[in-house]
Amino acid sequence: MDSVSFHDRAEHTSGMQKVELGPADLYAGHRRIPDKFPRIALLILVVELGERFTYFGLSGPMQNYIKWVKLAVNPYDPGSDLPGALGRGQAVASALGNFFKFWAYASTIIGAIIADQYVGKFKAITISLGIYVGGLTILVATATPAGIQSNAGFGGLVAAMVIIGLGTGGIKANVTPMCAEQYQNAEPVLKTLESGEVVVVDLELTIQRLFMWFYWVVNVGALSPLVTVNVEAKASFWLAYLIPLIAICLSAVVFLSGQKKYVKVPPQGSAIIDACKVLNIVRQERHFLDAMPSSLEAAGRLDKYPFASSARYTDQYVADVRRGFRSCRMFIFLPFYFICWVQIWNNLISQAGQMALHGTPNDLLQNLDPIALCIFIPLLDLGLYPLLRKFKINFSPVRRIFTGFLLVSFSMVYASVLQHFIYTSPTKSIHVWIQAPAYIFVAISEAFVIVTGLELAFTHAPKNLRSFISALFWLMIGIAAAICIGLTPVSRDPYLVWMYGSLGIVGFVAGCLFYACFRKSASLNPKTLDIVEGVEGNREGVSHVANYGKHSEA
Repeated sequence: MDSVSFHDRAEHTSGMQKVELGPADLYAGHRRIPDKFPRIALLILVVELGERFTYFGLSGPMQNYIKWVKLAVNPYDPGSDLPGALGRGQAVASALGNFFKFWAYASTIIGAIIADQYVGKFKAITISLGIYVGGLTILVATATPAGIQSNAGFGGLVAAMVIIGLGTGGIKANVTPMCAEQYQNAEPVLKTLESGEVVVVDLELTIQRLFMWFYWVVNVGALSPLVTVNVEAKASFWLAYLIPLIAICLSAVVFLSGQKKYVKVPPQGSAIIDACKVLNIVRQERHFLDAMPSSLEAAGRLDKYPFASSARYTDQYVADVRRGFRSCRMFIFLPFYFICWVQIWNNLISQAGQMALHGTPNDLLQNLDPIALCIFIPLLDLGLYPLLRKFKINFSPVRRIFTGFLLVSFSMVYASVLQHFIYTSPTKSIHVWIQAPAYIFVAISEAFVIVTGLELAFTHAPKNLRSFISALFWLMIGIAAAICIGLTPVSRDPYLVWMYGSLGIVGFVAGCLFYACFRKSASLNPKTLDIVEGVEGNREGVSHVANYGKHSEA
């Protein structure tokens, strides 16, 4: 197979036709398609599948476990519509549920620092799996009838939340970038299809596809409450929590089986410190372009900053930090999205408890979110996105995130209207499945916001900071959960109509502000922005591969 690499311009002759391409021509006149990704990445997807199965499997019964009244003799009543154990009420259940989410996603920063600066992503994930197993063991032991009757249930739950949250953070910060790093083709290539059409096999679309299917796997794992909430209702809480413990152990075995085949990016002990030093120089020079060593040398200011004279400090590295900083600015608006998103895991479960269940567990409907995503993500990847590319409609990351904000705000408005009718109708006269659209709209919004956010966190980040930037994305969920803890006083009757309605307004306004701030970059991807703004200088262009296929494993 012949291939030619390009810098400023290059040419390749295929048959009688000569093709000339440079960076500015990269996307001009050719349809873009995603590449396939390596099979080894599937083993990393298994650990994410197991972790999400575990996280959602134990989170599903948690609202009932904390909220409902503890029975005097036996904390389990299989005949009851609403099983419970600790009897702490809705406000405490919502507060603890939000604390768990806050800690799980805030601890991604710890996992990222450990991976990027000390042990690397593979070892960080392995350590986190061990921590996860320890926390779940505590939860299972203290959720037994003996544990609850000895008053160990509440303390065991809090301890388990802290330990499991730390394990979750270590996995979440590292599993997505490690999965994407298994794809090693850094440059776009031109591929000649059997039909004779020349298309661009594009890195950006490949990463987009990878994260879409990654999130599809996440939501397959998130279906675990279908099992655990039924076990909770018909058997016991400790057995419901034992199932996730078994799942995380199995996924750890599968993950470790591929340790000799993974692409492992080694840690760089000063990665985060170096990025902070770059930002400090940018702060003093007032612009990233002025902070580049070439600009500092031309201005006679290179000696002012000792770090600027080091071998690590290059124009390319400053440009990489700039892209990472750009994605972090976009993340600022995401907590307002996640405040709405979090509601489906706590307050909407309690809302279902106020409706006519007819044998349906009140915490079962949360599974509509992953079910809808498991259907919608393939439709996006195989249907909508290719159709938009065919008609050259640019549904850019900024527009996708804006669409997600609109959908989640509509979901909260729907929940607000539904809560009004719950208050004004006879007790438990509204069927629980009328709540379904609220979950479905949130699910569709996730495909646009969360998948795109993960994509931006990876593609904009320097290689040695991918875990850290991904952790900052997940941290936005932690911030949202912390805000929701502050909303605990209004997360109860009779304030829920206004609470849901206010969240709908907040989500809509935040989405509009997000689009207003970043609309100018709506039609440009990160690499194109750097070329247009003159950040990177000469960049390698594309390779024309007449008979393509050698560069991917699957």
